[in-house]
Amino acid sequence: MKIDRKQLKKDARMNIKHHYWLYVFVCALAAYLGTEHVRSFQFLDVLSNGERGMSAVFFGGSFNAMNDLIQTINTSFVDSIGKIPELGTTNGVFATIYRIIASGTVTNFIVHAINSVTHIPHAGTMVLFILVMLVHVAIWLFIVQCLSVVNRRFFMEGRIYQKVPFERYLFFIREKKWQNVVKGLLLKNVLWFLWCLTIVGGVIKYYSYLMVPYILAENPSVSPKEAINLSRKMMDGYKMEAFMISLSLLGWFVLDLCTLGITSIFWTNSYRTSIFSEYYVLQRSRYLEKNQQEKAFDNPYLFELAPQPLIDEAYAEEIKDLKVLNPIKDVYTGFKGFLERNFGLVFRLSKEEKAYERYNYKRWNLEQNKLQIERKEYPIKLSPIKEERKRHALRSLYPARNYSLTSIVLLFFFMSFVGWCWEVSLHLIKNGQFVDRGVLHLPWLPIYGSGCIMILLLLRKWRQHPLQEFLFAIILCGVVEYFTSVYLQAVYHTEWWSYQGYFLNLNGRICAEGLLVFGLGGMAFVYIIAPLMDNWFRKIGLDKLNKLAWILGIIFVCDVVYSHYYPNEGEGVTTGTVQNEHLQKKK
Repeated sequence: MKIDRKQLKKDARMNIKHHYWLYVFVCALAAYLGTEHVRSFQFLDVLSNGERGMSAVFFGGSFNAMNDLIQTINTSFVDSIGKIPELGTTNGVFATIYRIIASGTVTNFIVHAINSVTHIPHAGTMVLFILVMLVHVAIWLFIVQCLSVVNRRFFMEGRIYQKVPFERYLFFIREKKWQNVVKGLLLKNVLWFLWCLTIVGGVIKYYSYLMVPYILAENPSVSPKEAINLSRKMMDGYKMEAFMISLSLLGWFVLDLCTLGITSIFWTNSYRTSIFSEYYVLQRSRYLEKNQQEKAFDNPYLFELAPQPLIDEAYAEEIKDLKVLNPIKDVYTGFKGFLERNFGLVFRLSKEEKAYERYNYKRWNLEQNKLQIERKEYPIKLSPIKEERKRHALRSLYPARNYSLTSIVLLFFFMSFVGWCWEVSLHLIKNGQFVDRGVLHLPWLPIYGSGCIMILLLLRKWRQHPLQEFLFAIILCGVVEYFTSVYLQAVYHTEWWSYQGYFLNLNGRICAEGLLVFGLGGMAFVYIIAPLMDNWFRKIGLDKLNKLAWILGIIFVCDVVYSHYYPNEGEGVTTGTVQNEHLQKKK
């Protein structure tokens, strides 16, 4: 059967038409993290006056990052601590620890200790280097690389169904097949790398293993060897055909180069993935014509609509609940009702409020099932994987939930700490130096925590619409970051960050790339992190955690008051530019 490339591309365009912005988002995220389409954000580096973008620093250039870390191992990364004279006058064990840290010998001590034990020169340095490598590889395999399979699941569901839920990002975890997918991708990449050593073999095997991500997207339970062998069989005699499809897209790649990757973000990435998703469906049907008993292809309703009688039978309980679901009285009235309706904020959950929350979740869950009953969304209950049929903790990521005041406070501190870790690691990788980032002295950056909480509360009305939530999150983060920078400069006459040289920066206070990162992070917080943490808080008990929230709040206030008079500043923390200009004006 000869392939009709025009029809293939027509079907691909139709798929994109129905889910355009969703596909743009998932492909842009994969490109930014370095999963695929890695040159899509080329314009950020080219148009940034020589400044390396954050994505290039954190996810790309891994070898440079590792070299910086290894250099840090042999030098002091906490020289700034030696500037505290009071610590130097202390005797005893803690003074010894201080002198070790202040002299920058902690990592050297670890390295020399490993060298002494193993009696191998540079063994300590190599051990730390290997640890860095393992962390980098783990992040790549378990998070970054898996997105290639997740993205194909999005496109394959979008071919048939009107709705593709955002929670598809978690379907490997829900099905408990994450490790199996990682093993499959690892085996594929290792084999392809070995074939690349033969040069010609790398090109051939690229198309030989082309179907592996699609096979795993359809059936994550397929063993790695089976996925590899099945892809080879499916592409046997069709590798040149797939190569010609790639060649027919050459014009689009040229256009991507001319536009520095902008067209790839808004069209080519989605178009190429959609075309090869259609090609996988074609190859799957070809293979099944000759091998009808293939067990790996046991998910037919990913490619065709299930018969309505079968749907009605599988969802009989949900259909019954939809008919008998009676609304209950809204327990939130007055000022409490205003906070609940507009911000999703409640002070504490009484028995009546908990019952109302359960009712809202049940109604939301039935509405999700209604889409599946009406065949507008993939029917989870007809999935061949048993784990997905069961209720999983991640199924309760109810986005429209209300959050108690205790949960909000704890989420603020958690994300402030995550933001501090992000800034510190980013500076460590970029400059090879450990620096305590931020105005405050303790390990938290309140701009991250407050930004996440503002996204969670102020954008409550758009939680059911992820793309709108993403756009408004970018705008909100831009406003918060810009005016925080203005405030800090006005009060302390110095800068704690500057985006001068970055593409599309505004007075060095905000930039396009930074806002994109905050937007993506905000989405992850609203739809994954916050619901999971809130579930955990409720399981422990909000009354118990209320004391912890008070303790953290008191410590935070003390840190804010102290930092108002003695802000954290210095090399790697502040730029010093505005401060110097202010001093010159005084003189």
